[in-house]
Amino acid sequence: MKKELEVPLGTKTLILSKLYYGVLSKKLEQLDTERYYSILYYISNRNGCCCQQEICDNLYIDKTAMVKILDSLSKAGLIERKVNPRDRREHFISLSKKGEKQSKEIARTFTTVDKQLFNNISEKDRNTFNSILEKLVANLEEIPKNDLFFNYKKTKQSK
Repeated sequence: MKKELEVPLGTKTLILSKLYYGVLSKKLEQLDTERYYSILYYISNRNGCCCQQEICDNLYIDKTAMVKILDSLSKAGLIERKVNPRDRREHFISLSKKGEKQSKEIARTFTTVDKQLFNNISEKDRNTFNSILEKLVANLEEIPKNDLFFNYKKTKQSK
């Protein structure tokens, strides 16, 4: 990031996220996961199964977008959806065998990229950074805001 112009924190985090996911998608381009790494990672860390609403709430994904994302993941054979027999409005999402395999590769890649990202940064500074990020999120959750919809279309790679 160029130093000449001071940009707001939101812009800096957007740049960080774009660069991070660019590196991640390059390292995972052999998978047919396409771009939903965080969702598969989340499900994997919930013992391979959780409810759809939980994913929406914890990853801040719009319910309508989540349906389209899960349709894509299901079509790719990475997840399975089951209706809760006690509450038909609730859907359980679980990883398929293929989804479990790809989730393991995604987890390894997150670890690798994080290690590269924090190269030359002390563990203390890493912990401080993560702690501050959590506090920033908590602070923003307390401020009135509009719900924004992010379009999760296919990731395009520049040539």
